[in-house]
Amino acid sequence: MTDTTTTPPVVTAALARVDETHYRGTDKRAVRQTTPASVIERHLPLLDIQEGMRVLEIGTGSGYSTALLAELTGPHGTVVSVDVEADLIIRATELHRQAGYTTITSLAGDGYQGAPGQAPFDRLIAWTTPPHLPTAWVEQVRPGGIILAPLVCAPIAYSTAMARITVANDHTPGSITLSRGQYVPMTTPALDRSRYATVSRIIDGERSPSYISAPWITATDDQDLAETVFTRMLHAPHTEPVDVGWPEIEHFKLWAIAHKPAGLTMAHRGKETMVGITTPDHAGFAALFPEPRLIADSATSPPLEHVRDLIQEWKEHGRPTIDTLGVHATPIDQGWALTLAPAPRSVA
Repeated sequence: MTDTTTTPPVVTAALARVDETHYRGTDKRAVRQTTPASVIERHLPLLDIQEGMRVLEIGTGSGYSTALLAELTGPHGTVVSVDVEADLIIRATELHRQAGYTTITSLAGDGYQGAPGQAPFDRLIAWTTPPHLPTAWVEQVRPGGIILAPLVCAPIAYSTAMARITVANDHTPGSITLSRGQYVPMTTPALDRSRYATVSRIIDGERSPSYISAPWITATDDQDLAETVFTRMLHAPHTEPVDVGWPEIEHFKLWAIAHKPAGLTMAHRGKETMVGITTPDHAGFAALFPEPRLIADSATSPPLEHVRDLIQEWKEHGRPTIDTLGVHATPIDQGWALTLAPAPRSVA
């Protein structure tokens, strides 16, 4: 599904039937953990939900998305929603009761473990990002069923994409396609999740920390080098425009990650998230949002030239989108890790 795909009528009808204000309040901020309706609208069609299906939702939030799932599955379907925060479950349960939904079961628990007592399911949707694809999720979905979840695609920060996974007959990941999407990291007591940040700290009272995520620096175990590159990123003075807007530049980011260029670095400073190249002596980035632009320690920075070349190569390849990338699921402890490949996916 591209960023411009028309919403299917069945999803449009469900959106019309659910009172968003009932779940989110008039300011749409009744709970902190909430996903914009426009994002939900973009992702729900990827599940291809049919009436009568059993759906598992990971991340209840306000309960709004749960109600939409109940509308899509109809009076003979079942929706089970799991959230690690018991207060959200209590709140959502009461709101569902007030709205007249009788096919929803809301459970407080670790979403990483799914809902083993309620399986099997036809569909699973996650609104929060696990460190990898959990074994429990794949085991609890029927063969031929679909999992839609934000998954980390590389050992570097901000490498998440929405993965649509068809479960194979042997309860392993079958076909996988990717689309644009980012959700908050999952809170789970099951494991200690690495954020892949090489250096991270709050700067000048900012609400979110600035960071660099650079596997090449992490591999050196050189904290002085890490601090030097981090400081260079924070104070990079050179900026210039780039003729790639949002959200198209998000597709460039995943394309660049798939190509694994030397010095690949993700970074965040202030309100800007960036992908780029760093070396011991220089830094150059493409800022993704809120305003796409190029940022570097100087106009003649070699990493900046490398970033310019990557953008030009991406353009020459037709500005490929996330769904054209190769993606592989590799078995690891407790699940599967996704990795990206630059070549287009082979079509059977």
